[in-house]
Amino acid sequence: MSVNKGKEDPLRPIVGRQLSAVVFVQDYVQLQFDGPGLTAITWPAVVVGNTKYEYGRPGYRDALCERIATIVSSTSVKEGEEIRIDFNDDSVLLISLKPENYSGAEAAIFHNGTEDTWVW
Repeated sequence: MSVNKGKEDPLRPIVGRQLSAVVFVQDYVQLQFDGPGLTAITWPAVVVGNTKYEYGRPGYRDALCERIATIVSSTSVKEGEEIRIDFNDDSVLLISLKPENYSGAEAAIFHNGTEDTWVW
């Protein structure tokens, strides 16, 4: 296993996969993509059309769960800024990597099976 081993886009393995599960665990959420998984300790925002849904606001959980079975079309990571996951329905999932938005020691952890683990 390697941790944060120099790949340009560590989330590339989820491109073309569907979001298969959203698991709410007390103070974080786990997103599963038919194998690889992303644990978001910093709650992701969901953008659908012109509406941005944020944790604790009406419609947030529905907007996040409605992405289940939606295919990931692209991903990007901007260190110190954000993790971005674009879906083929034009919705976007954003996880802030800004230190002031961290609720713990990490913002997110990505597991790509037994190959790599990424921690931000």
